[in-house]
Amino acid sequence: LSQQYASQFLVRKRRANSFMEESKKGNLERECVEELCNKEEAREIFENNPETEYFYPKYLSCLASHRAGIFKVTAVTPDSPADLRACVSEISNQCSPLPCHKDGYKECIDGQAKYTCVCKPGWQGERCEEDINECEDFNGGCSQRCSNLPGSYRCLCEDGYFMHSNKLDCGDINECVLHPNICGTAICKNTLGKYKCECAEGYTYNSTSKNCEDIDECAENVCAQLCVNSPGSYSCYCDGKKGFKLSKDMKNCESVTECIPLDLEKNYELLYLAEQFIGIPVLYLKFKLPNVTSTTTTLALPRLPLNSVPWHHICLFRCLQGWWLKHLLKQPGSPSPTPAPEQDNPKVHTMTLTALSKCFLNIVRVGAITASLGSLFQCSTTLWVKNPLLMSNLNLPLRIFLPFPQVLSAVILLQINPRLDGCIRAWNLMNQGHSGVKEVIQEKQSKHCLVSVGRGSFYPGTGMAKFQINYNNLDSAEDWLINVTMTIRPSTDTGVMFALVSNETVPLALSIVDSNSSDSQKIIVTIGNITVAQLESKKLCTSRKVLVGLLVTKQQLELSVDSHTDRSNSEQLSVLHQAMMTSVVTYLGGLPDVPLGATLVTAFYNGCMEVKVNSRPLDLDEAISKHNDIRSHSCPLIMQ
Repeated sequence: LSQQYASQFLVRKRRANSFMEESKKGNLERECVEELCNKEEAREIFENNPETEYFYPKYLSCLASHRAGIFKVTAVTPDSPADLRACVSEISNQCSPLPCHKDGYKECIDGQAKYTCVCKPGWQGERCEEDINECEDFNGGCSQRCSNLPGSYRCLCEDGYFMHSNKLDCGDINECVLHPNICGTAICKNTLGKYKCECAEGYTYNSTSKNCEDIDECAENVCAQLCVNSPGSYSCYCDGKKGFKLSKDMKNCESVTECIPLDLEKNYELLYLAEQFIGIPVLYLKFKLPNVTSTTTTLALPRLPLNSVPWHHICLFRCLQGWWLKHLLKQPGSPSPTPAPEQDNPKVHTMTLTALSKCFLNIVRVGAITASLGSLFQCSTTLWVKNPLLMSNLNLPLRIFLPFPQVLSAVILLQINPRLDGCIRAWNLMNQGHSGVKEVIQEKQSKHCLVSVGRGSFYPGTGMAKFQINYNNLDSAEDWLINVTMTIRPSTDTGVMFALVSNETVPLALSIVDSNSSDSQKIIVTIGNITVAQLESKKLCTSRKVLVGLLVTKQQLELSVDSHTDRSNSEQLSVLHQAMMTSVVTYLGGLPDVPLGATLVTAFYNGCMEVKVNSRPLDLDEAISKHNDIRSHSCPLIMQ
């Protein structure tokens, strides 16, 4: 500088037109960059206090950093202004440095000592720093899940759904169509968002093997007594032979119900002669007698059931030495045997038997006696024998059997009735009175006679009778006929009346069972454990007798109860036909031991019953075997 200028460094040189500067509007660059401005001058520029107060402290900082001759502060960041002009220019721009949230703002608008941040959609706040959670407002319009994102949101679908094109709604995925073999052998059923692999009832799905496996319900103790598991099912059974039947819930057991009480009063003074079906003696007595030439045995027959000993039968007292005694039962006043009347004989027949040697009382038919016996038989009240042998030794034991089915020579007699089905009283054996007999009878209920009986056969619910019957048609080996007619008066609501058994199967059974109604029962016909015909009636458990018919051929089955009929040509008849081509055994009143599930009903029948098979009456005395408690020719009356 020249000396002149050097002496004038404190002199301010005004720019051109400076005389008009005060009349111009304040300019930031002219007033505060090219020149130094004080706070008042800065206010003239901004014309408001808030912006002036904001600007001036920062202006002084810019001067400290960039003005020559003033203490210089090192730039803190690389973005710091490079010179005073840049530093001062940025002070007045409220948007520099950017005060808005960098993710949320759309635009920053500079103002006087303030700025305005314009937010993008999804942002809010003064600086656009706050994200709007669209999912809080009606789930963002999403049909399922809504996921909030910074400044936005997204609709999502649950597993098993897909997103529609509108990005809001979800649709179900049909996995069964998309993946046909997804369930293996099971049935695929589509559900909302999912799918199910279903098996038939009684099976469960194994997701590992993708197969349906049988459920063993019996392992879960679902039955009260007996349980049989089968593929996809199970069956509960009750021990019918112990008097139980299946309840209506098909799981629990209950006692077979008595619907008609019977008069089972007995009298020990009446000896029941048909106690043993197998034909062993009812009584076996051994006497030691004094040296006598003869002695007698007296007894009374108070009742002979109609079907047991008709009038044309005779009683024979047989001696082991071959001598015969007889007493002819005939109608009073008739010189010869006549057919029995249609009711029980009320007369008490007294018989006196002359003692011989070892003798037996038998029942035979008159027609079986050959003419060669001649005058050996005499019809009289006192029985005697022609030229009897006298006992020669003192105290010779004498055995008397009452009654005993001795098998006689086929040359002399035809088949003998197994035993006398009747009662005796007032016995005086070998002039010994009741000695030794009364005590034995009094202690055993099975030897007591019922006081009140009527016609029919009585099944007490404790056993059955077995028959061997040929149902085949002689003209054709493949044709057979089962025609069963029975008159029944049941006293309990459940029991097997008629059945055919082949090995361990029950190809046909006719039973009475209780129904859902409390005042009626059903007659059902089963082949195996399948019911093929049934009829319900309110007359079964009453005092009247009911007529039941069952007609079966290989083409059709017909069940009738009184005037009602049910016909069936079920496919199960083929099962019966196969059994009829083999050997079948007929049972009345119950079943032998058969495997569980062989049939539906196993309880013994309890009540009166008369049976015809293929028009032939079945005589229980002709059965192969019969439970001793079954009474062949008498049935107790109903309790009054």
